[in-house]
Amino acid sequence: MNISTWIPPPRPEPETLRNPPPFQPFPLGQIRSGKIRKSLGNGRIETAIFKTSIPGPVTITKNGIVGDEHAYEPHRSPDKALLHYCTSHYNKWSKEIPISEAHFKPGAFGENIFNAEVSERNVCIGDRIAIGDVIVEVAEPRSPCYKLNHRFEVKDMAKRTQTLFRTGWLYRVVKPGTIAAGDTVRLLERPHPDWTVARIEYYLFLETDKTDMMKEIIEIPQLGWEIKDKFRARLMKGVTENQDGRMYGGSDDAMDAWYECRVVEKRKETSNVTSFTLETIEDTPNPSPVEPGSHIRLKFGGKLVRTYSVTRGTTKRFSLGIALDENSRGGSRYLHEIVQVGSVVTAGRITASFPLASATDMHIIIAGGIGITAFLVALSYLQKTKQNFHMHHAVSAEVPFKEQITALGANVTVYNKSEGRRMDLKAILGHADSRTHIYTCGPTRLKDAVLATAKSLSIPDALVHTEQFTVTTSGNPFSAELRQSKRVVEVSATQTLLDVLKEAGMDVDSSCEVGNCGTCKVDVVDGRVEHMGTGLQQEEKRGAMLTCVSRGVGRIVLDL
Repeated sequence: MNISTWIPPPRPEPETLRNPPPFQPFPLGQIRSGKIRKSLGNGRIETAIFKTSIPGPVTITKNGIVGDEHAYEPHRSPDKALLHYCTSHYNKWSKEIPISEAHFKPGAFGENIFNAEVSERNVCIGDRIAIGDVIVEVAEPRSPCYKLNHRFEVKDMAKRTQTLFRTGWLYRVVKPGTIAAGDTVRLLERPHPDWTVARIEYYLFLETDKTDMMKEIIEIPQLGWEIKDKFRARLMKGVTENQDGRMYGGSDDAMDAWYECRVVEKRKETSNVTSFTLETIEDTPNPSPVEPGSHIRLKFGGKLVRTYSVTRGTTKRFSLGIALDENSRGGSRYLHEIVQVGSVVTAGRITASFPLASATDMHIIIAGGIGITAFLVALSYLQKTKQNFHMHHAVSAEVPFKEQITALGANVTVYNKSEGRRMDLKAILGHADSRTHIYTCGPTRLKDAVLATAKSLSIPDALVHTEQFTVTTSGNPFSAELRQSKRVVEVSATQTLLDVLKEAGMDVDSSCEVGNCGTCKVDVVDGRVEHMGTGLQQEEKRGAMLTCVSRGVGRIVLDL
């Protein structure tokens, strides 16, 4: 399997990467810092890349911003006190990788400071720069690691970053003090105009066997020790170190949130429901059968992320059933009208979010229309394992997935409104006992009717399981204490936490804003949360919430 299928552009001529004109003074943009938290790789990878803006003045010591943390021990070095990034890179990233456009905005690379006026091509190693009264010195380029792959949901983001010279660069602090946004940034001294950050990166990441260049580079006194040691090791051993570990991590660190999949079949189920069969382009070792109640997220670009139930298959080749929504905001319409056999789409991991209950004598399943897709894998599993179940399916006229439903035989009843057949929920649920579990998915009206009927029959809530198409974001008002910012925000009954945080000036990423993608996740330090949406794994819900749809109960404390 290829780790990266991206084809880089032709290499620049290294002589074009030297002797840039001195940059003119400019005002400092934001100052940002962050805390270590397990916020990448579904909560398994520690990072401090998610930094927030700090109102000035900010104290700068020899080790950087007071309170700014680094998860990786070697990064806690005076040579890496501050990270600077060029904001003009973000527009380029958005155009090149539109699928992750929502992530590309200033601050996303974990930089402490950013500006558009300087970049790796016009900043040189050893440059002494004044930021207000503080003086810093350019020490080295950032060496991007696999955590960037997770941050931007791009499998080879670290490789792209170093190949295109968009890594950012690191300062050591020569004269500590305080800085604030708006302070003037000016070049004081340039002892090595031949060695821009980009030219160092050229020999560090691209043409890695140029002995004469390496000998010259290690003589630059201001260059950081880590980069010097890499060049020294290459000279001594005569080979370049393997960079894959840094760029992609180990087997447990691989970015597995998104995969490229090819549409291998597109079949009409009804006039407005289409079945899509997708196959992962990358090798999938030991593919496993799809579990009952599984869903998958599809990303169509930028901010468009949608969740769909998986109807059959394995983790290598699987099918989805999707209805064309008259009010579609892009997802179902795009799939029905644009996507064809051979098209490539980006898909997330297959996740079981609506599993079957265990230790039960009877499963009663009630679906409305396209809600049947939430149960097709479960129904096949129940039939194969010879469990007791009955499926009640309400349709307005056409029956989707007729072949799979017919295979269930006497275990299914279809209620066709066009033929005058309607469900009698009291009759369906009237024989349920303490060993019966009830599941429903479909329009809100059906879900509410099932819940009301179950309540009227004194069926315990624990025996009734619901899945719904849409998420209601309103609810009871609550307060959110922002621990780092030492502020409290109030969320009214009709507001989302995401909206309130953005109004308060907090830098919270967001994408789908309907609870599907997980982009707007924040860490919860204390308090109870009513979780909604499908964007979090079950284990993540213990310490995080989706700000776009989930709500606090009373008062909660967030790590913001």
